[in-house]
Amino acid sequence: MKVNLSIRVFFVCLSAVCLLSAGCVSCPTVICDVLGTSHADLEKARAAGIKKEIGLDKAEAFDKVLQVLKENKIDIYQKDLKRGYIIALGFPKQTDTTRVGIFFEPANTNKTTITLSSLSSTALEKANVMIFGELDKKSRP
Repeated sequence: MKVNLSIRVFFVCLSAVCLLSAGCVSCPTVICDVLGTSHADLEKARAAGIKKEIGLDKAEAFDKVLQVLKENKIDIYQKDLKRGYIIALGFPKQTDTTRVGIFFEPANTNKTTITLSSLSSTALEKANVMIFGELDKKSRP
């Protein structure tokens, strides 16, 4: 009987972890902090981030930035078009865990403000050159 109870407890705990880590479930801040999936620190760093307005709507800008990151072999840690953010890591000569937040806000019709933020000024500058540099090249006639 003890074995059956242990197995049940194990499956209940496993189910809870699966539900909490599912992409469609909103993760409360405390749980996200414990699981290491929170990006609240990058949200706070947005005020000191690098901003640029581009002539694309939010979805197009999001896709273009994803394309630039993939072309440069940057890892996508988290992404959410609806909430308007991408968390990326793996920028050249940075610690593997140095994250850069890329936030998207509609500015006007067919315009989006992209904000880059990071706790590392070096990673932030590398992201700036890589992302905005590539977007500038792609938008030229």
